[in-house]
Amino acid sequence: MSRPPVFAEQTASGIAVDPRTLERVIPESKRADGSVRKQLRIRPGFTPQEDVTRFRGTRQQAMDAAALPKGHILGWVAPSSAAQPKGKTSAPPPNKNAKKRASQRAKKAAEKAEAVKDSWEDED
Repeated sequence: MSRPPVFAEQTASGIAVDPRTLERVIPESKRADGSVRKQLRIRPGFTPQEDVTRFRGTRQQAMDAAALPKGHILGWVAPSSAAQPKGKTSAPPPNKNAKKRASQRAKKAAEKAEAVKDSWEDED
């Protein structure tokens, strides 16, 4: 059996394992006035109230392990990771004014192309 570390970890109530005797003890400590409290031995099997953990059944432990993070909403997917439909942009459909402007641009582009053709034909 391996020996515990020289500076053993203490429980919430201050109980540690003595490295020489392997008994559970509350180590000696110093009071504010400088006097020393002597080391207290803890009987085997005794667990102070501060060290008692809350009982959790196997189903409760499984639920705790599978618990969602705090504030998580079931079924909600972040917009950045949501799948975008293929071939479509995420922009909303154009409104009436935007359609008018697009048609005007198309007409101007067509007129420019015709003007260039006419000017080439005129030179001949």
